Amino acid sequence: MKLPEGIFEKWMLSFDIRKGEKDILRIVKNGTNQVNIYEEKGEIRAEIIFSGRGEPILLAAALGENTRASIICRHYRVELWVNEELADEDWPIGTADIGGGETEGQEDIIFSSEIPQEENENEDVLRTFNGAQDFRPEGRNTRAGDCMPFYHDGTYHLFYLFDRRAHKSKWGLGAHQWAHISSKDLITWEEHPMAVSVDSQKEGSICTGSVVYCGGLYYAFYAVRMCDGTPAAIEWAVSKDCIHFEKTHRRFELNKEKYNAAAARDPKVFKDSNGLFHMMVTTSLYTKDGEKGCLAHMTSSDLEKWEEAEPVAVLDIADQPECSDWFYFNGYYYLVYSNFGTAHYFISKDQFGPWEKPENNVVVKKSYRVPKCAVWKDERAIFAGTPDNGTGFGGVVHFYEAKQNPDGSLYFTDVPEMS
Repeated sequence: MKLPEGIFEKWMLSFDIRKGEKDILRIVKNGTNQVNIYEEKGEIRAEIIFSGRGEPILLAAALGENTRASIICRHYRVELWVNEELADEDWPIGTADIGGGETEGQEDIIFSSEIPQEENENEDVLRTFNGAQDFRPEGRNTRAGDCMPFYHDGTYHLFYLFDRRAHKSKWGLGAHQWAHISSKDLITWEEHPMAVSVDSQKEGSICTGSVVYCGGLYYAFYAVRMCDGTPAAIEWAVSKDCIHFEKTHRRFELNKEKYNAAAARDPKVFKDSNGLFHMMVTTSLYTKDGEKGCLAHMTSSDLEKWEEAEPVAVLDIADQPECSDWFYFNGYYYLVYSNFGTAHYFISKDQFGPWEKPENNVVVKKSYRVPKCAVWKDERAIFAGTPDNGTGFGGVVHFYEAKQNPDGSLYFTDVPEMS
């Protein structure tokens, strides 16, 4: 079968897989397998070449006795569906050169340049489940990445980086997106649609950030890793319900004369006791002694226009303080950031220091990756992070409760509702 001529940014292939079939389907053009679908080790595997990279995307799924499969290319995402369930996905760059190609291996395929609409985008809740300790998202090769907890109006929200392939999706750019679960009692949880998605090929990854509430709107701030290697800029999306976010496509960059603006990431936004908003940004400060790890500092009265302030922290080392956090808990302010994979906390009676370093200021343990805190009902400090499992980026979410000593230092316990 010869496919229609043309360049297709969006397309769908549907086909049946017969038992025992090894070479399932190929689309060949100019002597090259643009799409190669085959069986290996009990799996259906689909290799698709896109013009933006030489190495093909590989999608895979378990192969049953009777299988109906579809590949859907939405331009910014390519999906493998098996028996009407999403089995795997990746995020391409460029187009697949299949227009005018010849199919080999099957005759009963369906090709269409019309694709179905995305599912679940208008839903509020995808599923309800009990117990979020050691949570990870459902699906093949999925992991929970950096955690971004947020508490508001009786609900503990956990935003996290949705990951497939341990940061190897989109040729190693990650293609991370903000996923979201929430709970009103820390026992029963709801899973929501993706909060902030990769929906453009130029986006390599929606990176770690934070959520803040103002004037009836929820603001999600994040940096975007770009596919073309240009520096990431800070962007934000807004929501009326803390579930469905809309990108504003507005952005800003740090002062390139003062900071390593290309490294800017992990914006943490919060409001001080006077109603002024602050943003901490991971970066490096240029000094006469070279670059020093730094938390750059921006302020705003409306979350739209930002002005530069003095850095919150400048380290004595070049390593940049990642995934920073700031919160108030029972008379003390806390500053948290991670270096070399370990999170540390600092305390002060004042909003912006000077910061004191407790004797043991590690958050939980050295292998607890980039944890952040949301204070539950102004009474309990609940951290969320990902334990290092030795297999690369992300894994499962593990929660700890921080308890306070008289001097403001913290110790960490299990969360009773999750025990």
